Amino acid sequence: MRNLLLLLLIVLSGLQLSFGQNKEEELASQYYSQGDYRKAMDLYEKLHSREPSNTYIYTNYLNCFVQLSEFAEARKMVAKQKKRFPSDPSFAVDYAWLYQKEGDDSKANKELDKLIADSKEADYAWALSLALQRRGYQEEAVKALLKARGASDDKALFAKELTSLYGDMGKVKEMVAEAILNLQDDPREMENMQGIIQNTLSKEEDWKYLTKELQAAIIKNSEDFVMNEMMLWVLVQRKEFTAAFVQFRALDKKKKEHGRRVMQLASLCMEHADFDNAVRCFEYVESLGTDKPYFYQAKYGLIEVRYKQITEYGRYTQNDLVAAEQEFKDFIRLYGSFYASQEARRKLAKLYTFYLDRPDTAIAILNGIVSERGGQAVFKGETKLELGDCYLMQGEVFDAELTYSQVDKDFKEEALGQEARFRMARLFYFKGEFERSRAYLEVLKTATTQLISNNAIDLSMLIQDNTGLDSTEDAMMRYARAEMLIYRNKLSEGLAVLDTLESVYPGHALSDEILMARAQAGLRNNNVDTAVHFLRRILAEHPKDILADNALFMLAELHRKNLNKPEEAMKLYERMLFEYPGSLYAVDARKQYRALRGDKPDEKQEKPVMFDQFRN
Repeated sequence: MRNLLLLLLIVLSGLQLSFGQNKEEELASQYYSQGDYRKAMDLYEKLHSREPSNTYIYTNYLNCFVQLSEFAEARKMVAKQKKRFPSDPSFAVDYAWLYQKEGDDSKANKELDKLIADSKEADYAWALSLALQRRGYQEEAVKALLKARGASDDKALFAKELTSLYGDMGKVKEMVAEAILNLQDDPREMENMQGIIQNTLSKEEDWKYLTKELQAAIIKNSEDFVMNEMMLWVLVQRKEFTAAFVQFRALDKKKKEHGRRVMQLASLCMEHADFDNAVRCFEYVESLGTDKPYFYQAKYGLIEVRYKQITEYGRYTQNDLVAAEQEFKDFIRLYGSFYASQEARRKLAKLYTFYLDRPDTAIAILNGIVSERGGQAVFKGETKLELGDCYLMQGEVFDAELTYSQVDKDFKEEALGQEARFRMARLFYFKGEFERSRAYLEVLKTATTQLISNNAIDLSMLIQDNTGLDSTEDAMMRYARAEMLIYRNKLSEGLAVLDTLESVYPGHALSDEILMARAQAGLRNNNVDTAVHFLRRILAEHPKDILADNALFMLAELHRKNLNKPEEAMKLYERMLFEYPGSLYAVDARKQYRALRGDKPDEKQEKPVMFDQFRN
């Protein structure tokens, strides 16, 4: 019992001492922040004597000496720390730093020279370089690391650290040399080196210098995989895909890789919408012959380029559509009507449906895919949805409804089933059966897929805000009919309905929707300028209405993709972030803005939000 009481007293005494010290530390910190360095120093002196290893107390204590210009006393205190902790070079650096603060650069440099001369062991050199950098001695930090490298058999010692240091100092040539050395020593540092380079190089001449040095390294050793990968990365950063194609075609021939490397470049060209160079890559691999391993992928890549240009980027003429049709037919003829060509046939059907105005031909193709044995259930379900779209394009509303309902039944609890139900809701909306449409939309508001949920909410709000009164119901009926006609590519008829609607109901609440429908009609007619005109009108005339953020995001996307004006697109994305920060499209706007600015892409890329309510 007596021992227990003694132990309790010791614990309580320790707690009381700790509490007292904490109070002193708080008071010292308060004096320090208020600039009362004399009072702060008196307290820090006591605290430092109790805890000489406490970095926070030591730093503030030293700064008090400096603020009071008591450099001699400061050096005495630091000298004691050097003796207490001889293996920690930070105190020796502080000793030199005090001379510099006092204005005696000669003595400061003499102390620093001694430290660098002793920097032979790797661990010590590393710790010394950190201490030097902390006091702003970047040049001396470099010398310390190089001194240790010179004393070592490892000629790439501290290459990673020196790359970073030279980058911070803006010494491009030295940084590039160390980065190359580091990569040759440890290829796993690729991503880290790319990050440092990307954050450091801003001038065109610096990127050219890096390219020249990488080329020199490759000439010395053409088998150096890491240097070749870095060269590809640099060319991609600069979007020099033509030069990249020439280089990697040569490497492919030399190493007899049968197009593997060039196929990778083709994918990068596709990502950056450089379709001409993507075609060059695919055509080269195709030319290697049918017996080579990437021949099929190259053939498919060629039709994929054409498809992406038309459907995603809207860069096409009528001749391009005709050429695309022939290329798809040639591909399908080559590989036959079996599972391997199903995706190509489905894409050709989409071209027939929405671009070549031949939904009847598309229906025959899609029915053929659906009736084939085997294949993935989800793929066939998606094909059925597109078949329903074709029926709708032809005005066969009953067949469209039946096809959508079949997919809904087959995929009741899955995202594909929700997609089918949304298309059913859209179909009823087109027909003017607004209550039936809203019944579907109410359920879809909580859909697991964000895109479906948001589309359901938007369409539901449109119906709710514009139905209820006889006159408003009539306006809504007219507008829904116009949208269906535009969806079916009956553009002149749809626009005529919109003209009548505006004439009968001038200044109606649907005014911004009417402008959006006219913009969509422009896109369907491959008239981007018309679409841009009406989108700008929405922003000018209805900046606070529900479609304003849609219009701005569409405008930015059109400038990036269809018009190929990245600088203007970047301004529009930035405007989106400032004017509509809470928009559904803000995340995608931020991502595209950063990509155009040249930022490193995020590891997790979210699926882009589609702005076209017709959702082809």
